[in-house]
Amino acid sequence: MGESAVPVNAPLPRDAPERAAAHNEVHVRPARPLPIPSMTTQLTVVTDKVSAAAETAHLHRLAATHSAVGATDVGLTLDFDDVTALSWERHDDYSLYTFHQPLDPAVLGAQADLLALLPLPAGWLAAIPGRTLAAVHVVLLSAHGWSDEDAAGFAQRTLGPGRLVGSRLRDDAARLYTTYRLYSDGTSRFLMLCEPMTEGRAGRITGSLLDVERYRMLALLAYPPARAMVPRMTELEARLAELARGIEDEQRDDRQLLDELIGLSAVVEYEIATHAGRFDAASAYYAIVQQRIEYLRGSSLPGLMGVFTFLRRRLVPAMATVEAAKHRMEGLSGRVSRTADVLRTRVEVTAEMHTQQLLSGLRRGQTLQLRLQQTVEGLSIAAISYYMVGLVGYLAKGLKSLGLPIDESVTTAAAIPVAVIVVWRTVHRVRRHIHGADTDGDGGT
Repeated sequence: MGESAVPVNAPLPRDAPERAAAHNEVHVRPARPLPIPSMTTQLTVVTDKVSAAAETAHLHRLAATHSAVGATDVGLTLDFDDVTALSWERHDDYSLYTFHQPLDPAVLGAQADLLALLPLPAGWLAAIPGRTLAAVHVVLLSAHGWSDEDAAGFAQRTLGPGRLVGSRLRDDAARLYTTYRLYSDGTSRFLMLCEPMTEGRAGRITGSLLDVERYRMLALLAYPPARAMVPRMTELEARLAELARGIEDEQRDDRQLLDELIGLSAVVEYEIATHAGRFDAASAYYAIVQQRIEYLRGSSLPGLMGVFTFLRRRLVPAMATVEAAKHRMEGLSGRVSRTADVLRTRVEVTAEMHTQQLLSGLRRGQTLQLRLQQTVEGLSIAAISYYMVGLVGYLAKGLKSLGLPIDESVTTAAAIPVAVIVVWRTVHRVRRHIHGADTDGDGGT
């Protein structure tokens, strides 16, 4: 089966842009059928600073002499012959080089240089752009009807010194052995003694085993930074606790505390931005490891610890540390935000109370000013009325001197209420004229 394109003249509505890619995803990276005996070597290379062009240029050194199949900027297969092949896959943060080739069991042994068996030019392997994360040989041999004891002895001699671990795979389809140690050439080795099976099944089992190793290593990339985060998180949590205590201290300035909390929040968010992507990727890789282990269905062999039991003894605690660091970062971020919200609310309430006090003071000042104004107006009315009555008195004296029958005292007394009323109405009219707009706005007449 291979990728297929939707017929151009299909009697269907127009395709969604994602249809072809989504449909053909099931054909991506199919397991390659593997004969028994054979050897598969897989190299996982970290390529965070390597361009696709650099990798393809290196691959073209081989493509010039071997037929390339399905060449793209993210994948390529080179067929050396009917059995031997090299496939390359470029992913977001790593690249994968997988070699498949037949194997003569006679060349096996603890001291055998299995990399030298690869049909590659001298120095080509070492010149691959990037940094090696994992390098694994998986050797497939026939079980020959061996007993578990004989098979374990053969595996120990083939794999060399080291604690041998082993498991039955897929309902006794094969027995898997390894020592989980790195050999002098930088590779690790797995020996799979297979019962009679199809090449397709052998390829699927081998592919799942390689996935376990690759994704295990990719997941564990998050473990060192997760461990390093522990003292860092402890330090930041202590700073948060100190600031939280400061909120209860009436001697501390709230705005200064808020500035410090905002600074702490920035530090925490920086740590999250730095590590969250790696931690999330580790969780995804670990989930794939668990899925592949479930597919392989490993069970114990007499006298040996299981391969995946041995693997889980360190992988599970390491991933628990990664998850704990991830949740601790997120929890700290939430606590910092909540503490800052509480303090920000208090600062806002304090500012509002201060504003209300200022407004209240302004209102008291306005009331006092109004009362003072009314007092001044009253005094002004009295003073002006006094002068007006005085003028009337002078006028009465003048008229009396002219011979008119006028009583000065009576005239002056009669002028007092008239003067007061006239002055009061005049002052009131002027005030209404000046404050007319405000009076209208307040609903006055």
